[in-house]
Amino acid sequence: MDTFAGIMLFALAGFVSAAFYTPLKYVKWSWELMWIFYALFACLAAPMIVASFAIPSCWSAIGAVDSQTVFMTFLFGLLWGIGGLTFGLSMRYLGIGLGTAVALGFCALVGTLIPPIRDGRFMEILSTREGLTVLIGVFICMLGIAINGAAGIMKERDTASGVPGRNEKVGDADVPASESSSSGKSEFSLAKGFAVAIIAGALSACMSISIEWGKPIAEQARQIAVLSGVDAARANLFQNSAILIVTLIGGFLSNFIWCFFLSIKNKSFVDFKKTGAVGNFIFLLLCALGGVLWYCQFFLYGMGQTKLAEQYSFAAWAMLMAFVIIFAGLIGLIIGEWKGTSSLTKFVLWLGILVLVSSTFVIGIGNA
Repeated sequence: MDTFAGIMLFALAGFVSAAFYTPLKYVKWSWELMWIFYALFACLAAPMIVASFAIPSCWSAIGAVDSQTVFMTFLFGLLWGIGGLTFGLSMRYLGIGLGTAVALGFCALVGTLIPPIRDGRFMEILSTREGLTVLIGVFICMLGIAINGAAGIMKERDTASGVPGRNEKVGDADVPASESSSSGKSEFSLAKGFAVAIIAGALSACMSISIEWGKPIAEQARQIAVLSGVDAARANLFQNSAILIVTLIGGFLSNFIWCFFLSIKNKSFVDFKKTGAVGNFIFLLLCALGGVLWYCQFFLYGMGQTKLAEQYSFAAWAMLMAFVIIFAGLIGLIIGEWKGTSSLTKFVLWLGILVLVSSTFVIGIGNA
């Protein structure tokens, strides 16, 4: 297996995940209105168009597998969408640093370990040297997430006089000021925050579980493509993009329902009139760019999975989470998000990044 190529694909996926929100920062619509159009491109347009070109057999494959596979793939995609929407509540009750660490930690842990446990392969994996190496790498990843969470908590303390009312971008979740806190008072609650963060993290991990449920779709897409004359290597590389069509329809539905409700509640549709035709067109293009960049994360992730040993491909989720956090930290340093923090805080951040990098190499060694 070309493990190094897989790691590079996960690294690129982590980079686009950390960078996808940049175009959306320039959209001046209300958050919920922007998110509807972003999700339209990220979860519907991009997956369907890209898969249709990458592996045209995707549609035949979806129709060929049993209805339970399609439904469960859709359902876990729906739950993933809910997880992303609840992410902001963990920040509300725990603060950004601790909330992110707990939610992403559980997201990485659940999304990585549930697939082999579900398939009854966990003890078998644990009993082999390669499998044990992969699992050690996964837990090193957990340690790296915890260290980055500590750096986030230290950053919050260092910049306690930050500007109120700003939008805060964390992972896949953009937390509007109106959602993160309804007043200037602190809503910190350790018990409530941990409960919400665990739920948000577990639901966010449903993306990984959805992709595992959808493996029969990918296999059908690969087989149909090869039988129709498509090169076997290409069919194998792009097969997982067929799963993403179903997964992200579920994710779009949960995001659309919530954001449409908020748009009605907040009368956000008047933003179209305020912005004007030219401005609306520009904002639509920015939403499209952000959506396509975000989708590229999971398109690359699906490609990377095919480069790992099949029995250890479950660890791809931990590597994706590691690279997302690595690049989020590096981009934050470059654009000055850590300006004004102490040398100790920056040291802890760099330590967390280095631990996460090492985790990807340990997982890679297990897959070699």
